[in-house]
Amino acid sequence: MSVVTISIVNTNGREILLDCLLSLADVDAEIVVLDNASEDGSVAAVRAAFPQVRVIAQRHRAGFGANHNTVIRQTGGRYVLVLNEDMIIPSGTVERLAAYLDAHPSVAVVGPSIKGFDGRRQGSAWRLMTVPVQLLWAVTLGQRGAVQSSATESKAVGAVAAGAAMYRRDALEAIGLFDEAYFMFGEEGDLAQRWRRLGLERHYVPDVELFHAGQHSTAHVPERQINEVWRSMDVYVSRYHSPTAARTLRGLTGLGYGLALIAASIGSRLPARIRPAAAESWNPGIYRLHVRNAFRGTRSPGMSELAAEWNRLHGVAEEQRSG
Repeated sequence: MSVVTISIVNTNGREILLDCLLSLADVDAEIVVLDNASEDGSVAAVRAAFPQVRVIAQRHRAGFGANHNTVIRQTGGRYVLVLNEDMIIPSGTVERLAAYLDAHPSVAVVGPSIKGFDGRRQGSAWRLMTVPVQLLWAVTLGQRGAVQSSATESKAVGAVAAGAAMYRRDALEAIGLFDEAYFMFGEEGDLAQRWRRLGLERHYVPDVELFHAGQHSTAHVPERQINEVWRSMDVYVSRYHSPTAARTLRGLTGLGYGLALIAASIGSRLPARIRPAAAESWNPGIYRLHVRNAFRGTRSPGMSELAAEWNRLHGVAEEQRSG
C-alpha cells in the first residue's frame, strides 16, 4: 500500500484536471479522482489518459468535505494529500510533504506555499480568527493580522488551506474527518480548532510550492460563492466563539470589506498599471456583496443550493441525502 493517498475532486474541470494528473505522473502514490457528476467527459478522459488513476464516478454532487471524506474512507495511505483539480504539483512536492510529516509526529497537517500561474503568492496559511486578529486584518485591508503565508521558514500556524494540504490520516480519523456541515469554505479553521484541542499542530512549509489557477468551480457564480463563505463563517463562529464574540467578528469582517469597497471604488478608476498588486480584487461589486452579508444577514442561495438543484434535476437527490 502506498504511503500517500492523493485525493482530487473534480467538477467539470477536464482540461485542468488532466494537467494536474500529468504533473503527478511520476509520483509514487495512490491517486484517486472523485468526479463530482461532471458533464464534460472528465471521467472518460482520465480513464483513457491515466489508467493507473482510480476514478470514483459519483452520480450526485456534494460538498468539499463530503467528497474528500468519500475518498478517505475508501483508501488507506498513511498520509492524504487533498488537492483541487486546478493544481499543478512540481516534482518532489509530494515526497517532501510526506517527509515533513515523518519528521514531525505532532503535526496533523502540513501546507505548502501556493502560487498562481502568474507567479503571485496566494493566501494559504492563517491565524485562527480572534477579535484582535480580525481587527488588524480589517484596518490593514487584509495585509496584516490573519495571513501567515508570507513566512519564509517552516512554522506552526493557525490553519492551512484545506484544498492543498497533506493530512495525517490518523489525525483526520481522530476528529471524525471533515465536518460536512461546511458545504464549501471554512474547513481549515474547523479542522484546526478540533486538532488544537488534541494538542496537534498545523504547519506551513513555504519552500514547498504548488501552483493554483484559483476558483475554478465558483468563479462563474460569485454571489453564490460569497453567500456560501458567509454561511460557513456563521457555522464556524457559532461553534468556537461566544455569541458576543461571533457578532463582533462578523462586524469586523464586514468593516474590512467595507474599507476594501472604498479602496476598490477608487482604485478601479485608476489605470491597471498603477494599482497596488496586493489587492485581492478591484471589483467593488465583490466587496459590496460581502458587506451586505455582514450587516444585513447571510443570504441564500449559495453553492450548496446549486448542487441540490442539479441533483433534483437529475433525479439523484435521494442518493445525495443517503451519501
